[in-house]
Amino acid sequence: MGAKSKSKSKTKKGPKGKKARAKAKLEQVWGEHVDENERKASRTRVGKSRLLPSSNTKSAVNNSGLQVHGRTIAEQPLARNHQVAKKVRRRDRLTDDSSSDDTESDDDNDVGRNGNSVLRLLKRIRRPDDGVNTPRGMDTDSDQDDASNSSTEGENESRMDSSIDDSDDDDTSDAKSNSSSEEIERKSPITAVDVKGISVLTDQDPFEAHFSKPPLPQLDPSSEKLKSTQLQIVPLTENSRKVDTPMLNSAVDVQLSGPLLEAWNCLENAMSNRTSNAEVSNGKISRKKNCLRKIWEEFTRGPYRHAREVLTRNWSGVNEMALKRGGKVDSANERNASNESDVSKVFSSLQLVLYPAIARYADVLVTTETRQNRDEINNILAMHVLEHVLTSKTRVQRHTRRIKELSSSLDAENPVTDNDDVAEDEDKWRDQGYTSPKVLILFPTRGTCWKFVHLMMKLLGESATSENEERFDAEYGPPPSDEESSDKDGNEADDKEEVKRARRKMVLKQKGQEWNELFGDDTNDDDDFKIGMSLTPNVVKVKGKKKNATVASSGGVGMKLFSEFYKSDIILASPIGLKMATTNSEGDEDEDEDSSDVDFLTSIDVCIVARSDVLSMQNWDHVNSVLKCLNQQPKNISNIDFSRVRNYFLEGQGENWRQLIMISKFSDPYILSTFRRYAKNIEGHLKMRMKITADHASITNVTVRVKQVFQRVGCESVTEAGSSRLRYFSEHILPKLLRLKQKHTLIFIPSYFDFVAVRNLLLKQEASIVSVTEYARISEVSRGRARFHQGRKNIMLYTGRGHFFLRHKIKGARHVIFFGLPEYAEFYSDIVNMLNDGLSEWEEEGLTRMPLSSLSLYTKYDAHPLERIVGTENTEKMIKGENSSFLFSL
Repeated sequence: MGAKSKSKSKTKKGPKGKKARAKAKLEQVWGEHVDENERKASRTRVGKSRLLPSSNTKSAVNNSGLQVHGRTIAEQPLARNHQVAKKVRRRDRLTDDSSSDDTESDDDNDVGRNGNSVLRLLKRIRRPDDGVNTPRGMDTDSDQDDASNSSTEGENESRMDSSIDDSDDDDTSDAKSNSSSEEIERKSPITAVDVKGISVLTDQDPFEAHFSKPPLPQLDPSSEKLKSTQLQIVPLTENSRKVDTPMLNSAVDVQLSGPLLEAWNCLENAMSNRTSNAEVSNGKISRKKNCLRKIWEEFTRGPYRHAREVLTRNWSGVNEMALKRGGKVDSANERNASNESDVSKVFSSLQLVLYPAIARYADVLVTTETRQNRDEINNILAMHVLEHVLTSKTRVQRHTRRIKELSSSLDAENPVTDNDDVAEDEDKWRDQGYTSPKVLILFPTRGTCWKFVHLMMKLLGESATSENEERFDAEYGPPPSDEESSDKDGNEADDKEEVKRARRKMVLKQKGQEWNELFGDDTNDDDDFKIGMSLTPNVVKVKGKKKNATVASSGGVGMKLFSEFYKSDIILASPIGLKMATTNSEGDEDEDEDSSDVDFLTSIDVCIVARSDVLSMQNWDHVNSVLKCLNQQPKNISNIDFSRVRNYFLEGQGENWRQLIMISKFSDPYILSTFRRYAKNIEGHLKMRMKITADHASITNVTVRVKQVFQRVGCESVTEAGSSRLRYFSEHILPKLLRLKQKHTLIFIPSYFDFVAVRNLLLKQEASIVSVTEYARISEVSRGRARFHQGRKNIMLYTGRGHFFLRHKIKGARHVIFFGLPEYAEFYSDIVNMLNDGLSEWEEEGLTRMPLSSLSLYTKYDAHPLERIVGTENTEKMIKGENSSFLFSL
């Protein structure tokens, strides 16, 4: 009898076969004696995520008397208890290899009926691993049916704060991690142990680390507890610090805050303790620089480990081309020949600083963009956008497939069972927002958008497929040139057309490369556009079939342009174009905001404001209005699956998880104010700015011998700056101009509102003026420039936006008055260099003339543009000094 009973007990270990074990695991009908009625009653569900016992089992209490959340442990879902037991078996093998199968099955039988056994097993789960390879268990719960390349997916399904979920890995992945642990340790000298409990994210997926965090606590705004909580979670300005960047220019300031700063401090402390004096023999300064560079490399290596393979295999080639275009001498071959680390081989010095913050979803403000480093920054942004969208969509696809599999297995066993039973742990399936769009990128023109989209195509590689690419190139790409159109018609250009074309090329060349890249003949300068883009991971082009036909695979990515907004993953638009799309109006400012459709902006995870300096020259109010619409609660909820929406969206905290990235050429009060208002990410922020030395100030580019006077105008507040300058101009400058009847006077006015005020003032005084603005007709501008050059008009009013969009070469100017300092520092030297000391052919030779002069008005609130013109050191003296007048001369 004993032998027979022992053989019977062995037969209860479980069915053979992967599918049979998976099905039996869900139903939990083997290895324990469970009443069928009790098993069905335990599935009685109220709502979507609450498992409650039915009436006939409500009074059932186990012998231990332990209760959890109003119900006994015996009433917990049986499938969940079996998962706990399975994890315990895996842990037991690490500590006691002599445990038998009978003991494991006994643990299985205890779970679900004995509350003390569950508590004992949970404690055993919390034990750390002994570093021994886990043997293959009888039951596995793997996501390897996701096919694809695990390195391509680049994400970790386990939560960092749950050891139970961490232990539920596939044995194959465990073997890979154990076999490659030594290799990872060689690459990374810093681990999470070195930072005393605060992870520096070197081995943590940034996507998982950021989007798996719980919502912020909902407390009374007036309570002291809320204030203390905000100090710990929300990055504040007081919790920011400047960090050293030895690989960049010494004039560049980098400031970190929040958890991003905490991670940096932990890395810095750990790295400083591990760095020995024998590593560098050039003294303390060189040793410190070497240590700081290693910190930045380690800071970058962490998130780069989790980058998708489809992006990393094309990154080196695409980025090397950008470095060469920017004039970087450290090409890939030179970096490979050096002793630099693997991260330094694929990232430039600027990218080493930007990538850690961008990949960790911190808010980023960069005001050091130049024409030389623009491609470096765009490469990082394009890689981050693709990484985020592909990782998010891969996760959603996998979860959807798992939910369908679990639902079908339950329905096959018990058709009456509600499909909601698949959501035992509902938070695991919360991987979406209210709507599909995840990334919003604002561009000033169609041409800049076209370049960025083609950059993303290069990063995706040849295996990627694109739909509607020809239409996109036709509507957003460079317009056809006159030569191409004449060749198509078959007509040769005559001599006059060739001369006219050559003259135009000469004029455009004088406007500069920066202007031609934005508004030249070879780019699309339309500022009213909006386009949706959707990405589909794991698709490749099928050979031998129709063009762009795709099938499911683990290779490339499918890209569809001009997709509907509610079916798009990325929205690329200009502020004015997006505002008109949301308000359904033709630029009407009085449009009712309640009637606007902005639901497709409710789930934006990443918002990028590219070329912010150019957008400020258009209309910065449109940028603020678009950012204001982000992450609001949706108005139409008919097509939303709330069981898949992340918890922080449901709590109305989407703005705290949204990443805001603003790239600009200079610091501006409007840009800084917008970043301060909408940058609320819980990960902290990175700010990068440039200190202007005296050698790099714009005033050093002035080549005309002229005395340059800067006059400080007193004002009480920033709102009174314009009126204070106008008052000073009308009381001290205008009377002299009218009394002397001074000709050839150019008045540069940055703001159009100030231009209207000055123009009205001069018209009241019946002064002889002409004006050149961005709104004037071409014929009007040409006529005014000719009259000013000939001396028939004494004063010309020239707006800053007019110079930005047109870049006219004003002839005949001898005196210049800057009513306000230009935002672009190069505008100052351009305008001053227009001064001409020679006579025009229409003037009398005996005419007595005054010497050349330059006068600039500024207030104490114009520190940013003043710094770019005269340098940082001179700005401090001119803003805080006792004197109000300052003279610069060659």
